[in-house]
Amino acid sequence: MMRLSFNADLITGTLIHYYVTCKREAWLYSRKISANQWDENILMGKALAEIKEEQLQQFPFLNLKFDKIGKQRGHYLVTEYKKTLKNPEGAKMQLLFYMWQLKTSLSLKAINGKVISGKRVVFVEGNEENMKRVEELMEELSYFLETPKPPPVKKIAFCGQCGYRDYCF
Repeated sequence: MMRLSFNADLITGTLIHYYVTCKREAWLYSRKISANQWDENILMGKALAEIKEEQLQQFPFLNLKFDKIGKQRGHYLVTEYKKTLKNPEGAKMQLLFYMWQLKTSLSLKAINGKVISGKRVVFVEGNEENMKRVEELMEELSYFLETPKPPPVKKIAFCGQCGYRDYCF
């Protein structure tokens, strides 16, 4: 079993997504430092979340809040909806985290997932290789979160639309 030095219950899908996207953003978020709540992208995300909550029945499990779970051809299928897929790797790892939690907590044999944004769908297999990838990421993240200071500012493609950019520039 993997050893997590940071409290594993504090790791969420959002934190995983932020970590894959920008480590500084993940560090700030993990310290409960809020993004600019008046940022246009944050406001749009909140509005879309409200609409989504009315249309979908979120499936809460442990500290997770993913959008949908069902069965397809004998396998569990977790679905996560995103307003954009500008960072498909972040969305994929967030979904893999949800899948890993379900698979390990409920002792599921098979689980798969998909991320949907508009007409774009990214299928994610719950195979052993992907489960190992997310375990390694969680362990890396748990050590990272123990650092007392945020990582230095590093300009990336997502900075212009980040709600945390005021903490960087």
